[in-house]
Amino acid sequence: MTNNPQDTLRNEDLPQNTLATLRRLLHRLGRQKRKLAVILISTLFSCAAYALLPLAVGRGIDALAQLIQTGVPAGEFWTAAVSALKIPVLMIAAAALTSSLFSYLQQFLIASVGEQLTLSFRQDISAKLNRLPLRYYDAHKTGEIMSRVTNDLEKVSAIMQEGLPQLIASLFTILFAVLVMIKLNLLLFGVVLVSLAVSMAATGYVSKLAQRAYGENLASMGALTGKLEELYAGNRVVKIFNLQAVLTAETEVQIERQFRAQRNAQFADFVIYPAIRALGQLGFIATAVIGGGLAFNGVITLGTVQAFVQYVNQIAEPVTETAYVITSLQAAIAGAERVFALLDEPEEIPDAGKGAEAITAGHVQFKHVRFGYRPGSTLIHDLNLEVRPNQQVAIVGPTGGGKTTLVNLLMRFYELNGGTIAIDGQSITTMGRQALRRRIGMVLQDTWLFAGTIAENIAYGKRDASRQEIEAAAKAACCDHFIRTLPQGYDTVLSGENPGISQGQMQLLTIARAMLTNPAILILDEATSSVDTRTEMEIQKAMARLMQDKTSFVIAHRLSTIQNADQILVVRDGDIVERGNHRELMALNGFYTALVNSQYAEG
Repeated sequence: MTNNPQDTLRNEDLPQNTLATLRRLLHRLGRQKRKLAVILISTLFSCAAYALLPLAVGRGIDALAQLIQTGVPAGEFWTAAVSALKIPVLMIAAAALTSSLFSYLQQFLIASVGEQLTLSFRQDISAKLNRLPLRYYDAHKTGEIMSRVTNDLEKVSAIMQEGLPQLIASLFTILFAVLVMIKLNLLLFGVVLVSLAVSMAATGYVSKLAQRAYGENLASMGALTGKLEELYAGNRVVKIFNLQAVLTAETEVQIERQFRAQRNAQFADFVIYPAIRALGQLGFIATAVIGGGLAFNGVITLGTVQAFVQYVNQIAEPVTETAYVITSLQAAIAGAERVFALLDEPEEIPDAGKGAEAITAGHVQFKHVRFGYRPGSTLIHDLNLEVRPNQQVAIVGPTGGGKTTLVNLLMRFYELNGGTIAIDGQSITTMGRQALRRRIGMVLQDTWLFAGTIAENIAYGKRDASRQEIEAAAKAACCDHFIRTLPQGYDTVLSGENPGISQGQMQLLTIARAMLTNPAILILDEATSSVDTRTEMEIQKAMARLMQDKTSFVIAHRLSTIQNADQILVVRDGDIVERGNHRELMALNGFYTALVNSQYAEG
């Protein structure tokens, strides 16, 4: 991977397939055809009215000049001037009012179109994220996904509400100004055209330099942000190893790099582009000088020269702004491209749509199951397993051996490469995923609580649960006592980022959440890893009572907690290498025995 800022800009801020992305974007915009038609017409009339202003002003100047040449007496001059300027002034007022009204209508509608486009994207992405398989989230960082939902969509929205209307208005303004100048005087138009070509060439060259400066600034800012996040997040570890001075020096290097990049970007904004605008004013000067000479010789009128000068100003700024808009448009198309890439991701295989009413006893069977996370790489080769109703099955083994994979397959988080998994005689592929998962309770090692009250968090899987049911589940999970010590008890509001309770207490709440749903099958994926030994023993007693009428799978790290399991599966490299109860496995003196002895040795 390269750290070159230019490479970063090319890969991230420039689209890889502009035409295809534009077609898809225009197709989505086509849902708002009427608004877009009104916007286009409004822009057309606004720019046309704006183009009439110099003509109206020029006509007024010619009228005054003619009045002066006729030698009107001083006493009658103001009356004659008012009469001569009446029509030009009305034309100016009408053109200005028309341009303003249509411009307002355009801005009002384009804001609606931009927000509606963003809303449609967000709705589709939200639905898409719910249909994506778990393997997608395993392969993509959360920050990357969030960036597509936020940053990339903001780029698209910004260009729709600001950049694109500006670009269209600039093109129409240039078009109308050019047509009028050609009609007024071809020679003066040639002068304007030469100056415009010079200005555009200089703008194109400078835009590339500025784009490079902006790209380096973005890359350096990203590197600095990542370094600071790393420094602050790992502050305790940094202090433990006394690396404050080293990391401070590394951070200062990033700060210096970002300072230079920001300075170059600011230079592009405050020096280069004003210089380009000054270059564009050369056309203004040339037009005034040559036009003045033509007016002096009677070839054209003074009002025509003044109109040309105004037209030069009208088209000079749009030409400069176009460079800004095109750069922003590229970034927006690249953002839309990444959003479309997310929307094109393969989804979960469609459900059969049937319910899971057949799950009553919890009889689970794995028959010749084969599975691999990546094509060509098989983790589970030929798994056969039968778990009878109400049995407690413990799954143990080394990290990465495939323990969690077994329960993920049972929950249909991943689809099998071969074989079948059946519950109470019915293949899980014939059941709807939602119906299946409602019959299976799962507690993960990683706790997750949302911003809300403790009661709401416990009732997350059963929204209509009564307070009595919530409290009963909390008591069974050994968390009722600490909940009642909180200021508002079950109505205490937890924050998603900083809940205000310990990690172990959070784990107890997630266990209570699973207990409340009263599932037919219970899965505990190292669910007690974050609690102390005494609390774990209490939970084990409570779980033993709750699991009397349930089939349960327990993934455990501390082997002492699963010695009473009906069946223990020792998983290694995706295969079950040993199975039996604790006594049978210890008698084998195999891999399970080695795991138990190693933990006692560590203890």
